[in-house]
Amino acid sequence: MSETSADDRRLCPTRTSGAHSLIAHWITPATCLERQRRSYHKCFTCRYQGLSAEATLPPIPKPAPLPKRAPAAEKPAAPQVRKRAKVPKTA
Repeated sequence: MSETSADDRRLCPTRTSGAHSLIAHWITPATCLERQRRSYHKCFTCRYQGLSAEATLPPIPKPAPLPKRAPAAEKPAAPQVRKRAKVPKTA
C-alpha cells in the first residue's frame, strides 16, 4: 500500500467560517468525496463541499483588527425614579 502524507489529506470537516470543529479527522480526498456522495452529516458546512479530489483550499483570510475604543466619557447621571404614592388600606 502507498502511504499518504499530510499534504494528501483533508481535515474533516473544514468549516467555511474557519472555526474549529469539536471532533475532526484527517481523511483522504477519496473518503471526502465518498462522504459527500452519501450526504455525510458534516459535509454541508465544509469548505471542500462540491470540490474535486485535486482541489486545494486557499488560506483563510484573517479578519481585520477591531478599531481601538475611544476613552469612555463621563457617566451620564442616573435617571430620577419617582416614588410610589402610598395608598391607605381599606378595611
